[in-house]
Amino acid sequence: MKIKPAVAVLGLIFLSSILALGQGTVVVNDPTKKAVEGKWSKAEEEIFLNEARPKVKKMITEDVCEESVEVAGVARGSFSKPNSKQTLIFYQYCETGNGFGRVGLVLIENNRLSGNYVADAGWTVAIGAVPDINQNGLDEFTLVYSGGLHQGQGGTGVDVMEFFGNTPKGIGWYKAEEFDETEASDAWKLTAKPGRAPVFYRQKYTSAKNNKWRRIGANTVFKLGKAYSKFTVVK
Repeated sequence: MKIKPAVAVLGLIFLSSILALGQGTVVVNDPTKKAVEGKWSKAEEEIFLNEARPKVKKMITEDVCEESVEVAGVARGSFSKPNSKQTLIFYQYCETGNGFGRVGLVLIENNRLSGNYVADAGWTVAIGAVPDINQNGLDEFTLVYSGGLHQGQGGTGVDVMEFFGNTPKGIGWYKAEEFDETEASDAWKLTAKPGRAPVFYRQKYTSAKNNKWRRIGANTVFKLGKAYSKFTVVK
């Protein structure tokens, strides 16, 4: 089993936004940059294959959807416990339609399975770790989904997630990419100013020649939408 590359995969009118960017914002998601593909250890791979995956297979029967596992990526950080060294594995368990499917998250700490979760969501693209933006001692993470192609149009959306108790839950969602078979692609970089109530900023880019991106407009304060993923614990 291989891990697919993570592809998507940090003016005067908004002076306050510019000042905030100079005071230590962090990149939450940047689709204009090729994400670094995370790698798992041999021990983590065995935990995924021999412990986490069989439990999901018992929970999601073939009449719901046929198993077709593909790992989207691996992220490392302190996700459910402060000052810990944990690994999150994000993967597609199966596809149920164009842009729809069952996805999974596996949490590993000290080479032990710490959490196993599934959700009815989209098609997995990538996972990324985000340094603690709400200053509660836990790192956030992003889950990037593709919505499939619809009449030649498509894109990606990103859930910003965090662990609450022992379950991953959404902080919010935003559209990260939009493309058309006949037109230029648009992308939106998301950054955040850390704090108990982090402030998010969104900057638009459009594709240009030679695989470059051109910035469009100002970097503005942005409110996330309702998170897409709703994970449940696999027992």
